[in-house]
Amino acid sequence: MGYGCCSKGAACTANKGLTQPEQQMKDNIRDLDEHVKASASLPRQGHDLASSTATLRVAGGEANKCIEAVAAVECREVCDTDDKGLLDDEGDIDKQRSPCSLHLQTAFESDSSRPKTTDDILTAPTKNPDTDIEKQFQPEHVSLAVQGMTCSGCVTKLERVLNDSVPGVSNIRIDFVMGSAGFDLAPSALPTSDIIRSIEKATGFRCTVVNKVDQYLDVLVPSKASLTALQDVSVPGILQTTSLNKRVIRIAYNPTAIGARTLLETLGDLTDGLAPPPEDPSLANSRKKLRDTLLKTLAAWALTIPVLVLAWGHLSLNPATRATVQLVLATLVQLIAVPEFYRPAVSSLIYSGAVEMDMLVVVSITAAYLYSVVAFGFRLAGSPLETPEFFETSALLVTLVVFGRLVAAYARIRAVAAVSVRSLQPTSAVLVEGGAEREVDARLLQFGDQFRVFGDCKIATDGRVMEGSSEVDESMVTGESTPVVKRAGSDVIAGTRNIWGTMTVQPTRLPGHNTVTDIADMVEQASKGVPKIQSLADRVASYFVPAVSGIAVVVFIVWIIISVRARGDTAGQAVAHSITYSIAVLAISCPCGIGLAVPMVLVIAGGIAARAGVIIKSADVTERARKVTDVLFDKTGTLTETDLDVLSFDVLASETHEALAVTRALVQGNKHPVSVAVAKFLESSGEKVAPLARELNLRIIPGAGVEGVHDGAIVRGGSPQWTDSMENPLVKRLIQDKMTVFCVTKDKQLLAVAGLKTRIRPEAVSVVDQLQRRGIAVHLVSGDNHAAVHSVAAEVGIPALHVSAACTPAMKRDYVVKLMASEKGKTVMFCGDGTNDAVAVVQADIGVQISGGDELVTMGSEVTRGAADVVLLAGLQGVPFLIDLSGAAYRRMVFNFVWSGVYNLLAILMTSGAFVTWRIPPAYAGLGEVVSILPVILAAVTLLAVKLRV
Repeated sequence: MGYGCCSKGAACTANKGLTQPEQQMKDNIRDLDEHVKASASLPRQGHDLASSTATLRVAGGEANKCIEAVAAVECREVCDTDDKGLLDDEGDIDKQRSPCSLHLQTAFESDSSRPKTTDDILTAPTKNPDTDIEKQFQPEHVSLAVQGMTCSGCVTKLERVLNDSVPGVSNIRIDFVMGSAGFDLAPSALPTSDIIRSIEKATGFRCTVVNKVDQYLDVLVPSKASLTALQDVSVPGILQTTSLNKRVIRIAYNPTAIGARTLLETLGDLTDGLAPPPEDPSLANSRKKLRDTLLKTLAAWALTIPVLVLAWGHLSLNPATRATVQLVLATLVQLIAVPEFYRPAVSSLIYSGAVEMDMLVVVSITAAYLYSVVAFGFRLAGSPLETPEFFETSALLVTLVVFGRLVAAYARIRAVAAVSVRSLQPTSAVLVEGGAEREVDARLLQFGDQFRVFGDCKIATDGRVMEGSSEVDESMVTGESTPVVKRAGSDVIAGTRNIWGTMTVQPTRLPGHNTVTDIADMVEQASKGVPKIQSLADRVASYFVPAVSGIAVVVFIVWIIISVRARGDTAGQAVAHSITYSIAVLAISCPCGIGLAVPMVLVIAGGIAARAGVIIKSADVTERARKVTDVLFDKTGTLTETDLDVLSFDVLASETHEALAVTRALVQGNKHPVSVAVAKFLESSGEKVAPLARELNLRIIPGAGVEGVHDGAIVRGGSPQWTDSMENPLVKRLIQDKMTVFCVTKDKQLLAVAGLKTRIRPEAVSVVDQLQRRGIAVHLVSGDNHAAVHSVAAEVGIPALHVSAACTPAMKRDYVVKLMASEKGKTVMFCGDGTNDAVAVVQADIGVQISGGDELVTMGSEVTRGAADVVLLAGLQGVPFLIDLSGAAYRRMVFNFVWSGVYNLLAILMTSGAFVTWRIPPAYAGLGEVVSILPVILAAVTLLAVKLRV
């Protein structure tokens, strides 16, 4: 193995051809450790599948803390030729974690000197973050709260600005409904502050950076001096201080180094205590925009009403005086329109070359206003035009459009707030100190605390029950309506409601970084996605403004011709008459309904699903799930309960102690359900088993078992096929009894055999029946033996033709591929819960991870969750729920498109004079936006009323 460099700022590299990927990678890691005398840790996105290279962050080490090493893992060919079928190389490299990274994971797990879970490795910090070369060259993710976006045209404008004007930006994701944007920024790009200035200048939007830190406190400052002192404060555990405004400063801190209450006490008189709890960033931004629009609307109405009275009232005023007052008031209304319409329209045209809806409004109100000004000038000159000024048209247009935006923004905020996941976070907790109780802000909880939860109260944060017992309603997080019994040692979830008893809970995670925020982050990330149907809507909307502008010009010309030739009007009369039709066409047309048709439904559907325990991670799933034709289930932990019962355990070796010790060493610490069940059985059996003198240097073989070395012999624990134990009479009998069999061998000699039974999930039979009654084919694909798998299939009602047993991960993948290719139009969903399902989850059209019970706090298998499109917290009922929700959401998307098309067609016809004797005057065309958008929002909100069972 060759290494390069090791001078300051340089990197170590390692490249070694592999034949057995886990063992070779393990050797590579150890060689790296010996070379740099450091601990190699795996970053979250270190595996580049295309180049078969995994990047390792090295914590510490000699030669000026050389902190980066690269080990080339030539595993692609091995994946396809591995006789165990461990993994494959056809996973989607766009997923968060490639299944091929399991080779690397197994290499780490097989080294007993290392942490046994990838999460331990992933979170290992570098000893010297200031010299972290990897961090210096990785793109930075920037999240922005964006104020001013109202439709999909705004999204297009912002994307164009970021793509064309800001070098180094990639992976742009924008959600105008939530008022948020995110992108990756290369290290060589402009500073974030410069990018924000460029965005604001080009779009007219207001942007603020949303800093996502692990834990922070917002505190009030009594004076400017305190503000300065806090920004310069040096307290162990404080990571960063940021001034939010003149009165509030945000302090990011390490909760394992200093607690929230301790931090406040340390700061003493520098603060006036905690600031009010921050709102959901997207809702706070939207409410600020709403207040701004409300003030503009009130001001516009206050100025417009006198204009209308002067124009339509029979007042005995001199015409010149009346026109002068109208001019002044209409001009003030125009000033209101400058920041609302003129600035964004002109900025968009100049900086991004886009003509959007604001430009339609600008042209219409400007045309009406300028004509009236010209007519007013002729009046003052003593030569009034035949068609006098109509200042009421421009004033009322501005007022009604602003009013429409106010109503639409209010409806949108109410809709989003109704399904907000973050609102589940309680704001207070009852702290127990020295036997006394006191209510504190939930943000002041710290590790080591204990807080009390009384009946009919929400649980402040994730934790573990220390005393007491009760039943907890977890439906607001998991969707499961049946209360869950909690007792000492049980895990509880933030935001869930204690029904009747009193419990004392110790936090395992703190508010702001718990299950509620995890779910909310995933939901918000999904809402930024762009499904195919949204891309179609964006294309239609992009042609809308030019098309309407062209129609307005044609209407203007046609009415001039009609006025002059058919009605005998003069040229001046014809122009004045025709311009009113064009103004009305421009003002009443609204593409916002088209742009809002999909995003609004996605936000509402995502919120409803999250509150029902169905976490949709990909926006495309909301539209595609309705088309599912086949659902594939794994067996253990999916159709069956995660826990298994050991019904039979036989030691066949002459040395009982050695057999039990080897068995315990193989299963201890392993998270697979079979290993967990055997470990629990051995612990509860009462047998005193001394640990082995030496560790086995275990390595996990996904889909097969676990292997190690004891006294120079290979020991294995796993399936009968893998351990070559199929011919043993005891094993045959257990298989005939439809049990899951776990065999322990030493150099292929059988030491012990365990027979396990699984319990069918209570909802499994009902879910399978629901799916089949809808015409959806249900399949069972499992790595367990044929008898056990077919027994479960028969019990839940899956036909034998749709059952495949003894499947390795690659065989599961192949089953999915074959099914997808069997018939055109197939949409395949795969539901699994374990690491060995990751390959199939990636391959399927829709990959689903099943979580449940105490897994809720940890969200199940990290590898499968990274590959899944959907995470189900409420069990199998989430599958038909997801399909129903997708159908209901799609119907509303279609309605929104149809409504937007019909509205704009009728609106243009009625304002262009197509019906001759009946038309919408230009003064009232400003109502077009609210009439267009409100039904779209209300259609999305009706999802809340749909009775979807979960």
